[in-house]
Amino acid sequence: MILPLFDSWPILPIAAYAETHFRFRFIPSLLFKREPEVIADTPHRVEPGNALPILILIKDADRYPIVLRSITASLRGEGIANDTQLHSGSLLVREKLWWNVFDLPVDGCNGWISVNVDITFERGGRLRRFQNDNLRTSSRSPLRVFVANSQLPGLPNLAWGEAHAHSQYTSDQVEFGSPLSAARHLATSLGLKFFCATDHSYDLDDSMDDYLKQDPELTKWKQFQSEIDSLNSNTNDFVIVRGEEVSCRNAEGRNIHLLLYGTRKFFYGSGDGAENGLNNRSEHTAEEVFEALEESTSAFAAHAMEPVPFVQRLLLNRGTWQQTNLDQLRLSGIQFANGRRDVGFDRGYQVWIAMLLKGRKVFTIAGNDAHGNFNRFRQVQIPHVALRESHDQLFGKMRTGLFTSRLTEENLLSGFARGSMIISDGPAGNIVFVHETEPTSMGKTYSRSAYSVRLLAISTREFGSLKSVTLFRGIIGEHRETELLTESLFDHPFHREKIFEISPSANCYIRFEIHTHNDSADSQSHFCFSNPVWLLGN
Repeated sequence: MILPLFDSWPILPIAAYAETHFRFRFIPSLLFKREPEVIADTPHRVEPGNALPILILIKDADRYPIVLRSITASLRGEGIANDTQLHSGSLLVREKLWWNVFDLPVDGCNGWISVNVDITFERGGRLRRFQNDNLRTSSRSPLRVFVANSQLPGLPNLAWGEAHAHSQYTSDQVEFGSPLSAARHLATSLGLKFFCATDHSYDLDDSMDDYLKQDPELTKWKQFQSEIDSLNSNTNDFVIVRGEEVSCRNAEGRNIHLLLYGTRKFFYGSGDGAENGLNNRSEHTAEEVFEALEESTSAFAAHAMEPVPFVQRLLLNRGTWQQTNLDQLRLSGIQFANGRRDVGFDRGYQVWIAMLLKGRKVFTIAGNDAHGNFNRFRQVQIPHVALRESHDQLFGKMRTGLFTSRLTEENLLSGFARGSMIISDGPAGNIVFVHETEPTSMGKTYSRSAYSVRLLAISTREFGSLKSVTLFRGIIGEHRETELLTESLFDHPFHREKIFEISPSANCYIRFEIHTHNDSADSQSHFCFSNPVWLLGN
């Protein structure tokens, strides 16, 4: 089905696998070809002792069947130089979304390696061979993977995860995500213990066979729920948290996105899905969604303060979160860490601090809004004309670390609601009250006259040596936080532990920030922020 020009034009800046078969009426596409999209992907890092998983995705082979002839992976780097044939023969592929994961050993390898995947298939009697993807205007350059010799920085009861990701249930005119099972496989190799599947409301109500038609039976939503139940039942060392990214209206009537964790109740939100022509008004206001939430559902403002491109504001009616919406009591927190350090990150951080100083018990999470894209994302930059590639917003690059004694979906959801989380793109840390029996304190409220507090900070060579560890105090009602403790010189470059005393005279909170030097594997500085601990004044 071909829609008028403006039905789908503005859904552009999404970190997604690129859908290239949709075409606007009367406009030829330089991206279109009568072949399925074929993409090779790998995680951007691999935990020690893990194999390197290579994900092969073939999309829209139901429309353009192919015979897969061969797949060969070439790995080059320190300690490794080999070519491995992953597939040979004649395999007919005609599914809407076909995929497979091939695990390659990387024993004895350390540091950065390059991965090239050569794929040959036959269509219409012609052989086609390409490297890493068959998308027009893509670079097809090697995939870069860091093979780690140390695990992600860890602490007791800390589980790292991706808090904002999209699966194959997000699929529309310009994007599609990775299968849930494949994402779990690659996430495990990254060192993660969970991810949150937060697919778009405007995709989850679609027909299974046509993303331009709405299904009143919500078959897709029901299958999404069922598949997560099934996947969570067959393992006890990884959890997929069910969710939804709901498009709803802010105080100005513009479309904003709300992350719901643990919801089994579907919320319609089609305003910025570009499926209804110029009708870009979402079904619900943010307040209406909050009022209808299930008790066990946590709600976070998604990439709340990211600037909205002009075309999206004009045609999709997208906006940013307004203070009126942020003031809603059912709002659990705000996501400003969304895969890159940019103006949206900085604005969101400032908004979060301002809310804390007002006494709002709101928490922060980190994710990447990744639609697959474990190694780099390829997105439609100019419809019909060109793709853009980047290494931002990769699955698992910015992480939420949740403290939990037992890895279950129920416990993770409880942790989101309590705020027992840190956010990071590298190091880890914790605030521990010395005389408390529970292992972690973040998100809780305490009412003692004096406290003995242990502050922990750790990093690894992969993420850089410790540059600074700062403990902040925010007194409720004031306009600025103060620094209780700032450490910048360390006896050990990757580990710091400090015990200090605090006697609050007014209602306040404490939280920490950790920053590393740029002597890391990627030559970048990395961070870790804690959620607050609340203290009642004497």
